Order: sequence, then C-alpha cells, then structure tokens
Amino acid sequence: MVPHKIIDSFNAAVEGIVHVLKTQRNMRVHFVAAALVLIFSIILKMAADDLLFLLSAIVLVLLVEMINTAIELTINLIKDTYHPMARAAKDVSAGAVFIASIYAIAVAYLVFFKKGYLTGPLSISLETIRSSHWHIAFVSLAVVAILTVVIKVFLHRGTPFRGGLPSVHAALAFSIFILSALIPGTPLIVIVLIFLLALMVAQSRIASRIHSFYEVISGAIWGMALTFFLYKIIA
Repeated sequence: MVPHKIIDSFNAAVEGIVHVLKTQRNMRVHFVAAALVLIFSIILKMAADDLLFLLSAIVLVLLVEMINTAIELTINLIKDTYHPMARAAKDVSAGAVFIASIYAIAVAYLVFFKKGYLTGPLSISLETIRSSHWHIAFVSLAVVAILTVVIKVFLHRGTPFRGGLPSVHAALAFSIFILSALIPGTPLIVIVLIFLLALMVAQSRIASRIHSFYEVISGAIWGMALTFFLYKIIA
C-alpha cells in the first residue's frame, strides 16, 4: 500500500499546482514570467551559480503565491462573513507575495545587468534607454506611485488604491503632465492634451465620489512637486 500512498501524494501535489494555475491569474503571470526568464538564461548560457540565484528567486515567488492561495481558501472556508482579522490575514499573505516578487526582480536585475550577460549591441541599447529622459520619467512615476501609496497607508485614509489622502490617480496623472513639460522637445499641443487628460482623471475621481476635492488637489500637487524634484535630481 505504501507505493500507492506515495503516488496519491504526488497526484495530490500536482492537482494542487494545477488548481492554482487554473484559478489564480497572478500565479499564471508568475509562471509565464519564470519560464521566459529561464529560457532567456539558457540562451545567454548563464553560469550555474547565477542560474541558482534565479531559480531560488523563482521558486520563492511561486511557493509564496501558493501559500497565499492556501491561506485565502482556508479563510474563505471557515469564515463566510467579513471580519477585520480575516481581511488582515489575507493582506499579510498578499504582502508576502509582493515582497517576494520585488526580491525576484532585484535578483534578475543584478544577475542579468551586473554580471554582464547583456553585452554587445543589446547592452548599448539598454544603456541608451537607461540614460534617456523616458527612462528617468519611468523611474519618477514608479517612485511617485510607491511613495503615494506609503503615505496613504501611514495616514490610514482609504485603501492603498482607492479613496483616501492623497489620490494616487491624481498624483500619477499630474506627474505625467509635469514630466511631459520637463522632457525637452515635447510639443506644446501634447503637453496641453496631457494636462486636459489629467484634469479629466481628477474630475472623474471627484464625480464618482471616490475622492474629495481636497484629496484630489493634494494628490495633484504632491505628484507634480515630487516628480519635478526627482527629475531634477536624476536628470
């Protein structure tokens, strides 16, 4: 009977993996990204120790995502009504996935860029992008998004991506506007159109009652000020 129990255990494990892939979109994204990174590393003939770092990061993300799914299923099973502690448990497990994903991105960057695997014409192209205004703009937008969410978390106003002070949508919309004005060579008509779109984003947040006028204005001012500061430092 022991061999059958071992086979049953393997079957259960495979069924668990299949279930997560079928039901969890994030798991499918992680799985596809992992496959692409591994294929890319094989093409670049990556050294064994570097490949080991990548594999450890990939496995960590997949494992944490599966544990997160198991926690959510267990909570849903034993608690069919809303409870703050159940919500906190889900948020904590989701945060673990987020941290693991950031770690995996950092490992991939250090391995691919710092170890010299991306050399030659590709490296020159990437260096050109890294020193371009649009790369600086991307970094500025990422910092604005992260810091705005952090402020909302510490102020306990709304959720990280909905409601509260300041408005993330307004901060990003007006951050894009100020970036378009700062980047040399941007046509005036494009700057004006982006400003109008940013105003439409701000107005939609107020009209839908997701944010107050003060929350939107504070988000817009914060996004523009931080973006201007970051652009002048990085550029």
